[in-house]
Amino acid sequence: MTMEFVNVSLWDELAAETRPVFLYGTGNGGDKILAALEKYNVTLTGVFASDGFVRDRYFHGYHVRSYSDVAAEYGDDIVILLAFGTTLDSVKEFIFFLDRKHDLRIPDVPLYGGELFDMAYFAEHRDVLEQTAALFADDVSRKLFYDAVNFRLTGKTAYLTDTGDAVRSLAELFGGKTIGTMLDGGAFKGDSAAEFIEGIHPEKILAVEADPKTFVKLSAYAEAESRAEVIPVNAALFDRDGEMEYVSSGSRGSGKDGQNHRASGKTVPMRTIDTICDGADIDLIKLDVEGAEESALKGAEKTIRRCRPNMAVSLYHRTDDLYALVNEVHSLLPEHRLYLRRVPCIPMWDLNLFAVRGIR
Repeated sequence: MTMEFVNVSLWDELAAETRPVFLYGTGNGGDKILAALEKYNVTLTGVFASDGFVRDRYFHGYHVRSYSDVAAEYGDDIVILLAFGTTLDSVKEFIFFLDRKHDLRIPDVPLYGGELFDMAYFAEHRDVLEQTAALFADDVSRKLFYDAVNFRLTGKTAYLTDTGDAVRSLAELFGGKTIGTMLDGGAFKGDSAAEFIEGIHPEKILAVEADPKTFVKLSAYAEAESRAEVIPVNAALFDRDGEMEYVSSGSRGSGKDGQNHRASGKTVPMRTIDTICDGADIDLIKLDVEGAEESALKGAEKTIRRCRPNMAVSLYHRTDDLYALVNEVHSLLPEHRLYLRRVPCIPMWDLNLFAVRGIR
């Protein structure tokens, strides 16, 4: 299996592009892509939406057209920049259709902060990226890591194909291990708790969710769940206790840093994992907390050093997460084996690090 980093950047290619360039989609992703295009002096031809969703409106001064109108006027030889993410099969199929018919790219713009992953960023961090790749325990993980870097550089859909079922991956990595209590950081509506229950059968889950609206649905799920004891905790995980302004949207735009500017902010409790666990034994910690993973890890150091738990940590919210969180977990748990797994999704979201205790 050949694994190597590419030596090309989408942003440099776009700067030299002579074909018409269109943005597919609007919203926060479109805002960020347009800012990056301006940085690289890339001229955008226009903006379009799917035929069934287009309406008479403007986005940053561009009239939002339908895909059919754009294709009829400009033909096949256009560049399309995708500005949104999806897990829906029907939408993914249309995106892959556009990729076959045109030159479709998915610019990597960080969800919650950090630099653009362009050629300058890659050159500066290449050594640590190569060192990080060597930490993983299997070829599947190493290839996923190289795919993640190459996707961020090129925006090509070819690097998004190696995915798997979440429950099957959990059973594969943690099968045979006794998971008494786990902490589910970023529990959302109970989606991840249900997957962990099905895959590895924990006895108790401390399900932590910051978004007040989502927490209501999480509480309803916890009350109905009979396969394990699920204890909902309404808090934002951080490196200290207190309160924070939390932008609530019930989506990936939620969080402390509020990347969804169309959402509303509320004050929520801010707690560390050390405080929540309060000396209790924890066998597994999962963190998918909308860009606050690094801070949540700092607030869990006592628990991690005491319990040596298994870990599941999202790596896709901030630019540096791809290597910084891997190395932080490795420094805390050097005896654990490290794996990467990803579920089907466009773009390179839902990339997760698993630190597995003991030798398999």
